[in-house]
Amino acid sequence: MKRLALSTILLLTGTLLSSGCVYKMNIQQGNYLVAESVSQLKEGMTRSQVRFLLGTPMVPTAFDNSRWDYYYFFSSRQYEKPLKRRLTVYFEDERVQRFDNQGVPTEADLGQLERDLQKAISATKKNQKKQGQGDSNSGAAGNDVTPPPDPKTATEEKAAQPPSPVPASEPLPAPAGTPSGQP
Repeated sequence: MKRLALSTILLLTGTLLSSGCVYKMNIQQGNYLVAESVSQLKEGMTRSQVRFLLGTPMVPTAFDNSRWDYYYFFSSRQYEKPLKRRLTVYFEDERVQRFDNQGVPTEADLGQLERDLQKAISATKKNQKKQGQGDSNSGAAGNDVTPPPDPKTATEEKAAQPPSPVPASEPLPAPAGTPSGQP
């Protein structure tokens, strides 16, 4: 009897441990930069203007005061690869000489996404019209024909939503908060 109870408890414990009941929390670190702010960054800006626009970099450079690195990292168990972004601003004589953007979206990127979305919507509408014309011709022969789909479909509902600044392969999480702690 004791053996049966012990083996049952061991079996249940093994089942629970192997079932993946491990919680993996989302990890968000670094500077979350908004596309509108990154688009306003220009060569010739002062350090204080860059700090006002983008905030203070999370990781200060100890050996090279002529560059600021804005890192962003997001990891979640829902996504296979973590999201990594970096914006490096180089200064010369206390002014922005150049900047290197690696994955941080800008307003130009948002505009391109909007144009691509509009092209996809118009192509979908054209395909629906062509399919509707083919169905109406077969209806003339006396067959029961379903009406063409309503033009207000899920495609237009997607058009009403603002485009995501990141392609679908890389999710953009919501920021954890502002550096000052105020909403």
